[in-house]
Amino acid sequence: MTTQRYISDELTHFVGRGLRRQPGAEEHQFQLLVDILRGGLLGTGGDAQVQRQVGELFSHNEYYKAGMVCFSDIPVPDLAIHMGKFSRFGLAFSKSFLIDRGANPVFYVVRNSQAKLAHGQSQERAAYFDQWHEKIWDYFQEAEKAHAAGGGETTREIRRLLGFLVYHFFNFVKFYDEGLPAEHPENYYMEREWRIFGNLDFQLDDVRRVIFPERFARRFRDELPEYYGAIIFS
Repeated sequence: MTTQRYISDELTHFVGRGLRRQPGAEEHQFQLLVDILRGGLLGTGGDAQVQRQVGELFSHNEYYKAGMVCFSDIPVPDLAIHMGKFSRFGLAFSKSFLIDRGANPVFYVVRNSQAKLAHGQSQERAAYFDQWHEKIWDYFQEAEKAHAAGGGETTREIRRLLGFLVYHFFNFVKFYDEGLPAEHPENYYMEREWRIFGNLDFQLDDVRRVIFPERFARRFRDELPEYYGAIIFS
């Protein structure tokens, strides 16, 4: 079987992105990684309910807020560019392990691409998606109002259909600008992102690989002597 280096059989999650600019950032990131491995939990601990940010544009990637865990499908030799955007601390699981727990890749949309319309017309794809996303919400809200008085199965079906779109399509759409440098933090296409709704519970034996700077090697062994998976130094 031919292998392709631009995908991996592991998916990697980097921890502590929000700590990067704090004093002693790497110390905090290292401790966060250790705490995650000890606790066997990735995520906030809350549920995966979706919150709408009405007033945001769908194409700005901020319209939906939901509890989820994100991973990157990037082979080990190519992780450096991603670590520069997130952090030098991470953990990886086999792709098959995460797929069994609901992981799925996002659907990337190029904001500045031209969507081809009828009669030879075209529209920037971001604006086109924003327009139809709003119309879809308007349609479902009007349909629910129309059936609300009667209630029953029709109203439940409307809500189920909208729930399917929100949870399994809209939340897996990610817009980005083509033409940004590979290292640009908003060149999301380079992340090759996968997502899991809610939290990921795991055992230490499920972790295929951990990533951290070499200066933490001794401390890591002291903190987690029971870890026997792979280690790479970032």
